[in-house]
Amino acid sequence: MKNKRKVIIIIFVALIILIFFFSGFSIGKEFTKKDIKGNTKVAKPLLEVENGSSLEINNFNKEGVYEFKIKNYNEQGEKTEVDLEYYIEVLNDFENNGIEINLFRNEQKIDINNNKTEKFILSKDEIKEDNYKLEVLYNEDKNINMEDIISQLQIKVHSEQMQEVL
Repeated sequence: MKNKRKVIIIIFVALIILIFFFSGFSIGKEFTKKDIKGNTKVAKPLLEVENGSSLEINNFNKEGVYEFKIKNYNEQGEKTEVDLEYYIEVLNDFENNGIEINLFRNEQKIDINNNKTEKFILSKDEIKEDNYKLEVLYNEDKNINMEDIISQLQIKVHSEQMQEVL
């Protein structure tokens, strides 16, 4: 009788352990559910490039100036909602093809390395406009067709939203 009682208790304890094991319940396990509600919108990055007049270089006029602006606002007065970092890329193999290029930002000359400028910042806190002037000088001693060179000259503005440090 004592043996039967021990066997029944062992089977009962084993069944309880199996029930706990298969039910997903374990001692020390806790489940909490929290509902988080929010009402947000995506921040609007805004970078406008305002083009100037086209570059006029020909066999008689060996120099040309192209002016453009980069702004963090638009004509409607909306400004960017995030800080932006940007750089300018000038595409053309100008070192080897007979033209010399100088780029100015707000009347200060800036360097172009590997066809790219350094990175500049447009803050969301203030309305800002950077004025650029691209001076192009044609060297006719290179015997390269000037129209081909100028038609392939491209200016690209690359921008990226800056991460906010919390």
